[in-house]
Amino acid sequence: MNKTMYQKILDTAERLFMNQGYEATSTRQIAEALGITQPNLYYHFKKKEDIYVAVMRELAGEVGSQLRAIAKENGSTLTEKLTEMMVYLQQRHPFDFYMMMHDMHYALSEESSKELYLLWQQSYEAPFIDVLEKDDVFLRPEVHVELAVKQLFILLAAYLQPDTYDKQGNSFPAAIDMFLYGIVKNELSAD
Repeated sequence: MNKTMYQKILDTAERLFMNQGYEATSTRQIAEALGITQPNLYYHFKKKEDIYVAVMRELAGEVGSQLRAIAKENGSTLTEKLTEMMVYLQQRHPFDFYMMMHDMHYALSEESSKELYLLWQQSYEAPFIDVLEKDDVFLRPEVHVELAVKQLFILLAAYLQPDTYDKQGNSFPAAIDMFLYGIVKNELSAD
């Protein structure tokens, strides 16, 4: 398959941005990795931020579609479904959650930041919200599902980073179980 230069730029930039972050990645690095000149790169994108936003749009579309498909699957327990979703993220899109959030909030223009935050909500958070809003999932009445999903990502952020923990996601079930059910034995059921 012969990829267009535009797609090659996105693929190369995704790898560099996800490994190094937005600020540490230069257009010179992207051009060198592709074996092209910076002017050739600028023919396709006016500036680095445009490349980053295009990468994130494409990635968010793919990730959102796959997470929604997993969320709709039947026959899995809540822990199994959340684990499968997190393993998918870890394998397809290993990223430093904190670096990504920092880049979105502080390194990009306000317009790009808003767009990427909406993409994050729609593609990353919404499928998890859908799972936790199912009829057979009973959250405590004072727990807002959006906040619960944000906390889930904060808790599991370390597991999503490249070269962290195991690549098969064996740590996710225990972490998700603790997130969902806590660590203290219910006093009412104490022996």
